[in-house]
Amino acid sequence: MQIAVEQQVVDRVYERLEVMRAQARTLKSEGHGRATSGPLTGLVERDAMVLRAAAQLSDLDGQEEGLVFGRLDFDDGDTYRIGRLGVRDEDREPLVVDWRAPAAAPFYRATTGEPLGVDRRRVIICEGPKVVGLDDDVLSSKDIEGVVGEGALLASLTRERGEHMRDIVTTIQREQDEAIRAPAHGVTLITGGPGTGKTQVALHRAAYLLYTDRGRFADGRILVVGPSTVFTDYIGRVLPGLGEDSVHLRAIGELFEGVTATRRDSAKVAKVKGGLGMVRVLTDLAWDTPPGVPDRLSTLKAEDLAGARAEVRKRCEAQGIKPNGARAIAATVLSELLDGKEIPESFLKAWWPQLTPQDVLPAQNGEWTVDDVPLLDELADILGTPEKPKVTQSEWQLRELKSGARLAETFVVSWSLNDGWQLFAPGLPTPIANSGQSIDNNGYWAAQRWAAAIILREGHKVVSWVDGFDPHGEEAFVPVLAEPLPVAEPDAPTDDVYLHVILDEAQDLSPMECRMIARRAAHASMTIVGDLGQATHPLAVETWPELVKRLGKRQLRTLDLPTGYRVPQTIADFAALALAPGIEPTRSFRPGGTLEIRHVDDLAAAVREARGEATVIAADHVAQELGAVPVSQVKGLEYDRVILVEPADIVAAEPRGMNRLYVALTRAVASLVILHHKPLPEVFTAG
Repeated sequence: MQIAVEQQVVDRVYERLEVMRAQARTLKSEGHGRATSGPLTGLVERDAMVLRAAAQLSDLDGQEEGLVFGRLDFDDGDTYRIGRLGVRDEDREPLVVDWRAPAAAPFYRATTGEPLGVDRRRVIICEGPKVVGLDDDVLSSKDIEGVVGEGALLASLTRERGEHMRDIVTTIQREQDEAIRAPAHGVTLITGGPGTGKTQVALHRAAYLLYTDRGRFADGRILVVGPSTVFTDYIGRVLPGLGEDSVHLRAIGELFEGVTATRRDSAKVAKVKGGLGMVRVLTDLAWDTPPGVPDRLSTLKAEDLAGARAEVRKRCEAQGIKPNGARAIAATVLSELLDGKEIPESFLKAWWPQLTPQDVLPAQNGEWTVDDVPLLDELADILGTPEKPKVTQSEWQLRELKSGARLAETFVVSWSLNDGWQLFAPGLPTPIANSGQSIDNNGYWAAQRWAAAIILREGHKVVSWVDGFDPHGEEAFVPVLAEPLPVAEPDAPTDDVYLHVILDEAQDLSPMECRMIARRAAHASMTIVGDLGQATHPLAVETWPELVKRLGKRQLRTLDLPTGYRVPQTIADFAALALAPGIEPTRSFRPGGTLEIRHVDDLAAAVREARGEATVIAADHVAQELGAVPVSQVKGLEYDRVILVEPADIVAAEPRGMNRLYVALTRAVASLVILHHKPLPEVFTAG
């Protein structure tokens, strides 16, 4: 019965979606039609209409899977459905409230102790447009009819994993919601152990920031950085599933244009490459004589030219000139040595060539490592910008999430569930005026008269109204003005400068990696996500303030996620034995889980026998021969069943080997089998 009730609502939503699709296509067609006639202002309107219509079509096409997922019944009789996208009916009444809207916040924050006016919270489980299940939480003492289900959170958490991370938009918990909705400014640090949802919170936060300030953060102004390409592939479907495809998603090894690095150096080499001492080494390399340049000029011999190069560097550094901008000074120094003779341009180009980072620091064995990428980026900054060479499309570009459409810069009036009619001004993400509830949702003409009076005070006369969209993508009314507004093009950031940067697994960033990220985040607020208990890099920070300092940021706010929702208690308790002293173990929400420890004589044979559908994790140096995933690649990933091979080898492979083992032990969300021939680390056998 209750499923049938919800199915009627979902059917109505999908019928409305078909109407909205048709409207969007008509709008797009009308926009293209304006290209053939009318003044220049018509073309500007055409462009804005086409862009917004195309974006709306994309949103609608991307939201069919589980579009409606929640319902709130309030103590005043109101009922809202919650979904991945806001949808209104033909009378502009909300059929579905966007999960990021303020009106949806009680879905995540209401509890029995603090119900926030909610009698019942219902999770609606859909397979496409079909309702297949319901789970209710009753938050008041009222006698609520038609209560179904046994709790949505645990049902979701015990569901088997797929190859890619799913969003958690139906089961966000209160502390997670607070982190998602934290203010955008400054630095927000989100900490928590394995399975607490840190990565999910970070991705949902990106979607929330776009919803609340789309005019600022759209068009690729948010960057999410992950530890590996395996990780970014794993999480790559979450944001599109939430209706957002304008976020740049890259691994550390992809942050330098034209290079995709996936292999990590050994801990010993990574410690050298990641240290700040590399800045001086790279600076010297950038000013050194490139191989193959001429070693004679008229009466000047090799040693004379070496001295000239040192003088050029001295003068350039005094003036703040970088090597790729130093050719004019090089010509002056050489001319002085030759009593004022003019230096041939062909010699100058050969002796002082424009260099790329790859010219100065070629790949060893023909392959860049992840630890090389910050060095290339540092060299690019040291050298200065030469003419950009044409590069082939890299792997991250093939996977890159596409930018969304830019909003037209104009006035717009729309209806808000909380604040009544609201009026937005050009270039602003928040309304400049609210009517409150003095004008109801059906008072279109009254709302337009109210808005026109305010717009007139701003110096613009309204002559008519047309349909449009507000900064959140909701349907709205846009005024036609007697004198059209100029369309301002926002200052878009360059390819590698962003307005908000999200760092996942940030505890492992080396000083050189921090410098690389800081260059991209010079004008950005940040969200830092991590767990010091999982720090494995030899130069990882000991404290979070130390990392924030490396990134050149301040204004730190910290939000902790203390509860683990994915790793079951049996596995979590065993893994906690590997935690470094002083690191607080995560509280596991999930009971159960299975753990089996086997001493075997033949590891390879034992792996073949036990494998089944489990994921095998082993130390990097034996992973290939065992058909296993290298332990260095599993950070941030989850698997239903894990076979972990020879913990002693993982611990012995690097200085922070015990931390690496802790990461490996917490990848399983159902069962963990440990196969070992060598003795287990002492922490597991003591007592």
